[in-house]
Amino acid sequence: MKILTDLHVHTNRCAHAYSTIYENVVQAIKRGLELIAITDHAGVHPKHFEYLSVFIPRVVEGVTVLRGIEVNILDETGKLDIADKLLDELDIVIASCHEGIFEPSAKQFQKTYTSVINNPCVDIIGHLCRNELSGLDEVIQLAMAQNKLIEINNLSFQSRKPERTDNCKILIKTCLEHGANIVVNSDAHFCTHVGELTEITAYLENIGYPEDLIINRNQAALFEFFGKDFT
Repeated sequence: MKILTDLHVHTNRCAHAYSTIYENVVQAIKRGLELIAITDHAGVHPKHFEYLSVFIPRVVEGVTVLRGIEVNILDETGKLDIADKLLDELDIVIASCHEGIFEPSAKQFQKTYTSVINNPCVDIIGHLCRNELSGLDEVIQLAMAQNKLIEINNLSFQSRKPERTDNCKILIKTCLEHGANIVVNSDAHFCTHVGELTEITAYLENIGYPEDLIINRNQAALFEFFGKDFT
């Protein structure tokens, strides 16, 4: 299994990531990727996201570069940490819960992600396996009904916390049971991690996850899903 796009890549504009956009592109070329999405956290100054479309070419050294963001989910109402007006201007919006900001309890899980999935600005639900997975079936079914993508995150899959990897496997198997569309991303915080999906793609192959349900398997499939040629 070869995934030719990576929709979750951070740059040194984030306080905890260490490579430039160009360094990430160079690594994408080395891995034979067709496309990456720059998805820095919303804590970066809003001008960073506004100027992506002004200064960053749509194609850099043959690699398509999508302009994206990873927003924080702030509470169980699905509140996000940046205005919808800015999100509307971006190609890809990933919504995630993070430690120290908001982590839904088992009782909050379904309500939180129902609210987020119903937000028309959100394209991808990230880091689901970092939470207590109560009501996961209902969340997956709603995501499918709303044409939202569930992210399988390589960084979480390789977590030093065994329960996180276990949750990732539960998430993957639940998505498989429902026939859900997913995206498989690196969550790279340093350029050498861009497109590094070897372990997780081996697991997907082993359980027989259909490649046609992996929406970011290549650029053409991604564009078809969104009904838009981003180039």
